[in-house]
Order: sequence, then C-alpha cells, then structure tokens
Amino acid sequence: MSSPATPTETLPRPATAPLARAKVVIKLALTVLVLFAVARHASKTWRDLAEKGESIAIRPVPFAAAIVIYAIGLVPIGIFYGRVMDASATPISMYAAVRAYFISHLGKYVPGKALVVVMRAGLSSPYGARVSTSAFATFYETLLMMAAGGLLSGVAFGWNAIVQIPIPLSGGAQVALPLPLLGLGLGAMMLVFVWPSVFPRLGSIARGPFRGVGSDAIPTMSYRLLAEGLLLSTIGWIGLGLSQVAILYAVLPAGLPLSVWPTAIASVALATVAGFVIPISPGGLGVREYVLWTALASVIDRDRAVIAALVLRLAWVIGEVGIAAILAPLRPAPPRAVA
Repeated sequence: MSSPATPTETLPRPATAPLARAKVVIKLALTVLVLFAVARHASKTWRDLAEKGESIAIRPVPFAAAIVIYAIGLVPIGIFYGRVMDASATPISMYAAVRAYFISHLGKYVPGKALVVVMRAGLSSPYGARVSTSAFATFYETLLMMAAGGLLSGVAFGWNAIVQIPIPLSGGAQVALPLPLLGLGLGAMMLVFVWPSVFPRLGSIARGPFRGVGSDAIPTMSYRLLAEGLLLSTIGWIGLGLSQVAILYAVLPAGLPLSVWPTAIASVALATVAGFVIPISPGGLGVREYVLWTALASVIDRDRAVIAALVLRLAWVIGEVGIAAILAPLRPAPPRAVA
C-alpha cells in the first residue's frame, strides 16, 4: 500500500526546483532593474546640477540632516500602510509593513512606477499578506497621502500670501493658478477617491478582471481609518517639507527664515502631489521639480530655488537607497502558524 504513494510524494520536487530557480532569476532581474533606474536618476540629477554652470557649495551637515529628516518623515506614512493592512483579512506585523513600504520606494524610479506595488506586495506576502490586499492597501495609502499633501499645501500657502504658478498649455499659452487653490483642489480630488463609501467601489471595479480576487481582498474602510491616515500623512508631509528646509540651509548662506518654513513645506507637498497627478513633463523637466522650484522662488532667488529642488532630489535618492540597504537583510520574523 505504501509503494504507490512514494512516486506521488516525490512528484512536486522536480516541478518545485525550476519554479524556485525562476523566482530567484526574477528577483535578481528586478534588483538589477531597480538599481539601474536609481543610478540613472541620481546621475541625471548630478548632471542637472552641473549644468547650472556655477560653483555649488553644499554644507554636509544640513545635507545629512535632510536625509535623516526625510527618513523620519516617511515613518508615519509607512505606519499607516501597516494600519490599512490591519484593517484587512490578512494583517501583517508593523515592522514587516514599514520595511516593505521603505524598500518599495525604489520601484518608483522605474518608468511607470507600477513596480512600487509589485515590490511592496512581494515584500509583504511572505509575512502573511495577501498579494491583492497589499496592492489595494498601497493604492489607498498613496491616494490618501496625496490627499493630505494637497490639503496641507493649500493651508500652508495661505499662511503668508497668495502665490501663483504658470501652467503651460498647448500653443505656448499659459494660465496662472494660485497655489493655495491648486493644492486644495488636488487634495479634495484625491480625498474623494479614498472616501470610505467610494474606495471599495473603485476596488470592486479594479478587481473585476482578476479571478479569485473577491471583495474580502479590499481592506475595510472606515472614517476612523481615513482620519488616522490624514493625521499620519500630514505628520509625514511636515517631515518631508522640513527635509527641504534643511537642504535650503545646505545651499543658502543664510538658510531660510522661520516665517517662510510653511511655504517650503507646502512647496514640497504640492510639488509631489502634482508630480503624481500630472503625467507630463513641461520643458523636459519633471513636474515635481518644476512646481517645487517655482513655488520656492516666491521666497528665495529662482536660481537657488532650482538648485535646492535638485539637491533635495539627490538627498532623497541617497536616503532611499541607504534605508533599503539597511532594511533588506533585516527580515521580520515569519508569521506564526494558526493552530
């Protein structure tokens, strides 16, 4: 009776080995792709700085501080990703969630940015997350972060004065939009997408073409989760904005007066949200950098604003690579088996 069972027990082994090798090859290929994209992005930033044609003195202490502040600013947003996973049928440990959040940031440098979702799901699933749930949680966290960023920028820009930004149109025309209005408009639009009664419907539409992805794959939305996300994301945006303040101290002899710190924070938030929403690059420049240095030019010299925006991009790339290098080998404990 035992002999027929022996071949059956050994059957999966030949099939498993090629599958395991294929997974290793895919992971290596993705790693090479991400590293190449990050290196290209950093190289382009360095070339952009060199093309400014002037000697750029970057103070190392505030530059390093900007990297640390940026990392700290990302922590509350990573925690919110974990809180969204907690609201699902497949929660994971907070460390596993924050680790996946940080490392997956490198995927945004690959054209299309879809690799962020793939990487985060791949980094979350070994610790109990359902791949589809991780994807939905990533979309929700990102949209809510953008909603908070837009709303924060609208409020912070109104702190000092109404600043306008020229938006290029077809035929060489331009339209000037007040930055507070632009920020509040983008924030309100993103807020509609993450509203507790709206996001599940959007999720149901998105999961339609995929077999085996039921409604239980979507985390449970609530107004409490929405409020928690707005709070944590706002704290995160303030950290990201203070990273820009540190960069301004790194490139400006006198730094930035405290009275205009809100403008720097608002500039980073609005620029990032605009770069997420608007899929074009005016004049061959990234949307984020264009909005950032245009907004900063309302409080500092425009040339210095351009340099500060580019140095910030370089600092963020260095920070993301460094954090990923630290967290990658520090794997979370495997999930406990349910008895």
